[in-house]
Amino acid sequence: MRLLPLAVLSAILLSSLAIAQTRTAPKKAPTLPEALDQATKAAESEQYGTAIAALQAAIKLLQKKQRVAILASLPKPQGWEIQDDEPNEATDALTAGLAGIGTNIQRRYHKADDKSLTVDVMANSPMLQMIAMLFNNPAMITAEGGEIVQYGAHKAILKKSGDNGSELQILMHEKHLVKVTAQGITAEELLQIFDQAFVDRMEKPLGK
Repeated sequence: MRLLPLAVLSAILLSSLAIAQTRTAPKKAPTLPEALDQATKAAESEQYGTAIAALQAAIKLLQKKQRVAILASLPKPQGWEIQDDEPNEATDALTAGLAGIGTNIQRRYHKADDKSLTVDVMANSPMLQMIAMLFNNPAMITAEGGEIVQYGAHKAILKKSGDNGSELQILMHEKHLVKVTAQGITAEELLQIFDQAFVDRMEKPLGK
């Protein structure tokens, strides 16, 4: 049997090692314009699954931008400690793929030992259209111990919560809800923090 020359054998071994050590770079996430362009081209080619996946990626990117803008628009009252919830990648992926589920954001405020605020923002949720019926029924709101607060074109419900708390729900465009639960402050103090200027700031990141 004829043996291969040492140089040829070495070349074969090096070639095998090179193939074994090939690395695949992680797939780069598309930018918003790239995701929208991919969706358009896929839809035009009738590759609808690919188009939907690209749109879901675009929605996820927009949700991240909206979250940053909403948090920037929330009040920052002097003397209060602020804690924001961490983004949930699993939830973001779910909401990007399901219709009727919006973006949910929470911020907590603390002052001294007995004063707290919890703000929950639900954005872009068609399900809130059902809640809008309650806002248009003052008799039911009054019967439950609440009152209507008018913020320009938007309405809010203010009511007591527990022995020393208040709850404020602001409905915007029948698809965005800002819910504030307060403890240790009066209803008047709550309305001073979440005033008309706050609602006006929320118009841009929430939209119509």
